Amino acid sequence: MNFYNYVPYNHNDYFRNPQQAVNPQQILTLINPAVSHGLKEAQHLGYQHALTEAVAIGYLMGKGYDYNTAWKTVESWWRPPGTTLPTPY
Repeated sequence: MNFYNYVPYNHNDYFRNPQQAVNPQQILTLINPAVSHGLKEAQHLGYQHALTEAVAIGYLMGKGYDYNTAWKTVESWWRPPGTTLPTPY
């Protein structure tokens, strides 16, 4: 890496490199189902579990999973193999 051409990433990259820019409102809209799931889950299983699930779902969505696939994947981590998944909220 050429040190003289290296510019560390920061929040201004949104404006510096519009081809790779992210739209904050679009991101918040996309993760809203995971946030809603976490809030509902917290009422039943507590905040730590709910936040863990919501963050894991958001992570998988960032990797390209759609919400339903991410939700099913994360829910399956808590259950023995072959156990049916709960009805989504």
